[in-house]
Amino acid sequence: MEGSKTYEELRAELIGKAAADDGYRARLVEDPRAAIKEALGIEMPESLAVHVHEETPATAHLVLPPRAGLTEADLEGIAAGHSTKGFYSPEGAEHHHRLPEGGWGPAHK
Repeated sequence: MEGSKTYEELRAELIGKAAADDGYRARLVEDPRAAIKEALGIEMPESLAVHVHEETPATAHLVLPPRAGLTEADLEGIAAGHSTKGFYSPEGAEHHHRLPEGGWGPAHK
């Protein structure tokens, strides 16, 4: 079950699938939400922006963590769809680090 995997395991699974399947890689870049749902069965909340970037020999990407400092346990809970913490929400600080009501992912359908 995907809910028992860590954030890093889910991330590695997506990267591995994209490395092995050029069609999936193109879908992941073009429509990350649909490709993540296809591979992991997880629906990303609309309030969460999802960006996929391809590195090339001439391009590198540096990803900074949220300023609030989510812990590895927080990230694993988010990836599993059962954490009370999430990502930045533009509705305001009182919503910072909260998932939509009911969470997201297969465990909350």
